[in-house]
Amino acid sequence: MTISHRLDKYAEDCRTFPADAILAYRLEGLNGAWDTLRQRTIDRILYTAHLVIFAQVLDSAPEVPPPSGVVIRRLQESDWPAMATMFTQRNLTRFRALAAAGRQAVIAWRESKPIGYGWVAASLGPDVTSCPLQLPPEAAYLWDLYVIPAERSNGVGSALASARIQIARECGFREGWRMISPANAPSLRTLPKSGAPTRVVGELRLIKVLNRVYARFTPATTPLAGFN
Repeated sequence: MTISHRLDKYAEDCRTFPADAILAYRLEGLNGAWDTLRQRTIDRILYTAHLVIFAQVLDSAPEVPPPSGVVIRRLQESDWPAMATMFTQRNLTRFRALAAAGRQAVIAWRESKPIGYGWVAASLGPDVTSCPLQLPPEAAYLWDLYVIPAERSNGVGSALASARIQIARECGFREGWRMISPANAPSLRTLPKSGAPTRVVGELRLIKVLNRVYARFTPATTPLAGFN
């Protein structure tokens, strides 16, 4: 990335911050507003992550239906205007680029209102994650599952996770890989609810300083508690 391009991104982050912080606060409260600020400041300088990598078998995973009144379908071009109620402008720009690159999103709707989403990728790249993870040919990457707070704990997240699995299976993949922080209890809860047999591939510890990434992958030698 050139210096000019990087400066343009910083300028765009500054321009979109007020509206994005308001939307994040409306959705997630103070934590959401803080995350919006942190992504534009601290995380650009220093970012650390500890992630557990899970692989789910796709062929035996049952379809988990959404709760009553909710419809889940793939993101369509005509959906973008409605996404502004759930995506910050920063994410809207990023997600449009992801879709243009062939990454697939599933959206949960209650009537005409989007209430959650999740992403599926056939390969990894810097547009998806800065983690230097190599996917095997038979695996798709499943990431960034989100449900608005008012719709959590009623089955929307599990149905979105299931819909991602169905998409990956339709594309010919045998496994779906996910990277989840051990502290992310909601995402960990969706794993067994999808009904797909799950194993732990290993753990990834990452430090990103400016644009330089340092990572260490440790293969799993024993199952994580609660998973095979």
